[in-house]
Amino acid sequence: MDLIKLIHDELPQIQCGRCDTPGCYQYAEQIANGGTHDRCVPGGSKTLDKLNQILVKNITSVDMNYGPSIPSQVAIIDESECIGCKKCITACPVDAISGSVNLMHNIIGDLCTGCELCIEPCPVDCIDLIESDVTESRVNSQINYDITLGLRFNESKKKRMDEANKFNKDIGLIINTKLENRNSDHENNLKDLQLKILKDQLDNFHKLDEEEKNTFIKNLNQKD
Repeated sequence: MDLIKLIHDELPQIQCGRCDTPGCYQYAEQIANGGTHDRCVPGGSKTLDKLNQILVKNITSVDMNYGPSIPSQVAIIDESECIGCKKCITACPVDAISGSVNLMHNIIGDLCTGCELCIEPCPVDCIDLIESDVTESRVNSQINYDITLGLRFNESKKKRMDEANKFNKDIGLIINTKLENRNSDHENNLKDLQLKILKDQLDNFHKLDEEEKNTFIKNLNQKD
């Protein structure tokens, strides 16, 4: 069996990022490529023992510098305090929070892994954690995590494309304006040149004085 999958199957699937990687699968990749396997604080000694067996190593304790353990819990939102800022939605790694801007948000309990990542960004402190059996949601969390990443990538890509299209449209308007101005300047310059040539011809061939020339040109313009 693939080493990454063996390692990944033993991780708690909370997707908390405390191991300094975005999620459990990324940490499994890091371990398989030689990284240390003692950073999964939520998994505790049980996960460490399983990883020691897989890797044939004997690290005796989890590195507690990567935060406290995470119990079996889910987040809940105080509906009376929620201001609909969407900061918790952005922070959730498994898309377990629903809601729109300026509207109340809700935790989808079947998806929540209790990772605690939504707590800190909440500006009104309306999110709490309660004890709950999250075995099923953690089993499926990698799928939800991958889907969430894909959705956010597509949203980010669409945003970049919209910004690029707006930029291109703005540039197009600027270019068109400059072209119109240049064409206008060109027409004016052409008229000035034609007028100069006409005046020179009147000077050279017709020997008109200034007032006669202006009268002739005025009459010519009226005919146009």
